[in-house]
Amino acid sequence: MDSGISESVSMHTEVLDYLRAEIDMHYGPRDYLEIIKQAKKEVSIPVIASVNCYTSKWWVSYAKQLEAAGADALELNMYVLPYDLEKSSLDLEFMYVDVLKAVKEQAKIPVALRLSPYFTSLANFAKNLDENGVARMVLFNRFIQPDMDLKNLKSINKPSFDDPIGFDHALRWVALLSGSCKFDIAASGNIRNAEGVIKQLLAGAAAVQIASLFYKNGLETIADLLKGIESWMAEHNFSSIEDFRGKLNQANNPQSEAFIRAQYVKAIS
Repeated sequence: MDSGISESVSMHTEVLDYLRAEIDMHYGPRDYLEIIKQAKKEVSIPVIASVNCYTSKWWVSYAKQLEAAGADALELNMYVLPYDLEKSSLDLEFMYVDVLKAVKEQAKIPVALRLSPYFTSLANFAKNLDENGVARMVLFNRFIQPDMDLKNLKSINKPSFDDPIGFDHALRWVALLSGSCKFDIAASGNIRNAEGVIKQLLAGAAAVQIASLFYKNGLETIADLLKGIESWMAEHNFSSIEDFRGKLNQANNPQSEAFIRAQYVKAIS
């Protein structure tokens, strides 16, 4: 905000912050809206817009703008850090549902939620989202992590591009939820090769999301992934992905106990 506004108007700091946020919501998204418009002109595949969300207050207007720009679907990239001692897990879950319902009331395109893995009862929460019309869940979001600079004695943040635990955690929950909810599930996190894609599809994923691999090795890696998947399918006599999607999820897998056991003694013995 122009410093002249702050100087010419005598008001509380929180009021100025409110106005700054209001201005940002009108002018900040312009570049992103242009990207969506341009993408729709140049590609034949669906364009899914992804936005960071915290409350429904600001994002309803933004969702309508993205829909008008041509987005085929909307992914709400939402995370509320559960640090508040006064908020229960139910309070936090309500915030997600509140945003979902508010956005769906205004936007006619499908709405997905990109979730963190930090929920007390993820299966029950997924059922709640299902009942409130979520079109897809993305499992799971990855975040920057805190670290400490010992030389300068200050806290810093670091990315988490290499997180093998994230892949396994997503695999478990894709397998557990894919056969029991109406919405589609997209798997995300540390998918590095065709084998990783195949595993998530076997677990029941309707799609996979890959980003850091392409940043590292380039978009030509897509051809390598497809070649690896096709080779594996030929080896097992599958003619389409639908022939094996969900084949090893909780609903279809005769060894589904693998997804609900968390202790290790039986596994190593």
